[in-house]
Amino acid sequence: MADKRRLSLFLALALLLATILLASCDSTEIETEETSVVIVVPEDPPSFNAMISDTGYDALVMELVLLGLTDLDANGNIITELAESLPSLENGDVVMDEENWTMDVTWRLREGVKWQDGEAVTADDVIFTYEAIANPETGGWIPGLDYIDSVEKVDETTLIVHYNSVYPGYLLQFGGEQVVIWPAHYCDAEQGFINWDCARQPLSNGPYLLEEWVVGDHLSFTKNPDYYLAGKPTIERIDVRIVPDETVRKTMLLNGDAHVIPWVTEPIAHELEGESSVTLSISPTSRWVMRLFPNLAERGTTDPAAAPHPVLSDVRVRQAIRSAINVDTISDELFYGYGEPTWSEFFRPPYNTCNISRPVYDPEAARGLLEEAGWTDTDGDGIRECHGCATAEEGYVMEIEIITYSEYGEVLALTEQLIGEQLNSIGIGTRLTVMEGSVMWADTASGGIEQLGDFDLDLYDDGYAGVDPTDFLWQYYAADAALPDYGWNVGRWYNEEFEGLLSEAYTLDESYRQEIFCRMAEILYEEVPQILLFTTINADAYYNQLSGLQSSPNDMVTWNVADWVIAAP
Repeated sequence: MADKRRLSLFLALALLLATILLASCDSTEIETEETSVVIVVPEDPPSFNAMISDTGYDALVMELVLLGLTDLDANGNIITELAESLPSLENGDVVMDEENWTMDVTWRLREGVKWQDGEAVTADDVIFTYEAIANPETGGWIPGLDYIDSVEKVDETTLIVHYNSVYPGYLLQFGGEQVVIWPAHYCDAEQGFINWDCARQPLSNGPYLLEEWVVGDHLSFTKNPDYYLAGKPTIERIDVRIVPDETVRKTMLLNGDAHVIPWVTEPIAHELEGESSVTLSISPTSRWVMRLFPNLAERGTTDPAAAPHPVLSDVRVRQAIRSAINVDTISDELFYGYGEPTWSEFFRPPYNTCNISRPVYDPEAARGLLEEAGWTDTDGDGIRECHGCATAEEGYVMEIEIITYSEYGEVLALTEQLIGEQLNSIGIGTRLTVMEGSVMWADTASGGIEQLGDFDLDLYDDGYAGVDPTDFLWQYYAADAALPDYGWNVGRWYNEEFEGLLSEAYTLDESYRQEIFCRMAEILYEEVPQILLFTTINADAYYNQLSGLQSSPNDMVTWNVADWVIAAP
């Protein structure tokens, strides 16, 4: 009897051991089975430094391998990356000198974060990055750079940024959409921030490591085994494949040969609706606003005070153009209803409280404004001429060129055509041009038409990342930003009251900033330095096998790539 018990016990133990070994083998097989995700984009990124070219694709791959002090989530919340905590007045890491209107910000870094070669990420790397950017000969520019006097190292994981003025955007100055920290021991400072080799061969401290870059074909990444977030990322490989044709990219996604298409346009989003294998991730709020940029200076010049534009320098003409455009028709019929009519820069939380009335689509009122401004059609050809206008010679024909960029696709060219027809209907003659964005937005040395002032009315989309519009407002509306190659106030608009308010907006008093922004909104509405039309879609499409992806108005889709999970096929 005892022998039978021992035999039964032996058989039970053997069965248990076999089960454990089998489970172990199965587990090993699952763990060693490689998971991968394919992202398809139309072109190579210029580099991994999104501060230089800002194509979006550079930011997409930058997020895979490099970290900033902070970042933004899809809802606009500032989150920490290399920083251990967010400095604030409340925790004592922001100290203001109200008498001199300066401030010091102390940053404390996470301990234990490493570069892929095993070196620790330290305060030296942050200081190195700042000094590389601030170098007047080989550096670049980030918002608020001029407000920094110096960056001081306290110890290996602590540094203080000394500001010569209060700067409300300090939390994202070394993080967010475009700025990351670069390794001091790896990047060559003598090569300079704009040109250094480490921007194409990055040393990672992020969730993935660059394995291979075959230009024109693909970039391959493997997960970082030493990433500071334990257990992340879960996906072994990320492949970014270069597929120029939009239809091919869409087909790859539908067939499961690709998992992510970033920056989905409205037509593609419309085509993907109802596809059971694909999900469209639309960001919680919009960012991009389609808008018209009127040039207030004579074409080819940059000083409207010395040489005003014969047509667009009169505010009544700009108001008439705004009234003549049927925004709802364009948004609904051409952009499939994804866009929302937008007429104020302050349309995103937390500053969307100004209650600026929406402009009324009223072609008849537009015609009245043009008549009042001295533009009438006396020869009956349907196009007005100057008869008593204050900005052009008698008899000057009211004709302008509208320019837009080709990269957005056919839908924007059709939008340009419809706007041209609507302006023709009130007596403004139009010529329509589509060109590469690289020509529109190049610097003066490269013949950029906007920086040179060689345009009448441009059509494209832009908007600010994050929750603070102050730097964006400076770039597009400040007097200094009208200087060629210094900003994007390419219409060369100036308003003295607005300029003063913009200066006062650099404060940490949020209630006062809200008041300032609402008065700014009123001025922009009255003066019409830009004609805001509607938001464009901010969305990314992904194959349903993937989860955790969330489109963000504040960053590229890879902002949270470490949180992505892919199911077994």
